[in-house]
Amino acid sequence: MTQGTGSDAAPTTLEREWGRLRRGQLLSPLRQHLDASEGPLQLEILREVADAGGIRASELADRLHVTKASISRYVAQMVASGLLATRPDPRDGRAALLSATAGGRRALARREARRSRALARLCEEWSAHDVEALTRLLRRLNDGIDASLRAERRPVP
Repeated sequence: MTQGTGSDAAPTTLEREWGRLRRGQLLSPLRQHLDASEGPLQLEILREVADAGGIRASELADRLHVTKASISRYVAQMVASGLLATRPDPRDGRAALLSATAGGRRALARREARRSRALARLCEEWSAHDVEALTRLLRRLNDGIDASLRAERRPVP
């Protein structure tokens, strides 16, 4: 990998590939299998809520690194469409917990299956070792991003 050392250095190979990823070349084939009501954030919300079993919208926003206003809009739409349900938080009756409905869990399973098939098609020429390596490296990158974002939000004593 070529590395630049100063601010005026040429972009590294990693930076170029990151730019291609951000422009959506990877995600474009996945998005074409979604209908207009199935955005990527909606899938992530469904996954987080289903995994948590019950979660406050504010905690969900923190986990997904989005604003509370964005989460509120998505949650309202997803509750109205029957994907999510709310119930009082037993620890604080003023707050609500979100949970995935049976329909939400089915929608999540369908969407994840579609995404898995699309990713399998994209990587069909790859060896199992390469897919495992990419998965491991993406997990490492995502974990690093999460840790960095958590550190930025941490109050300084």
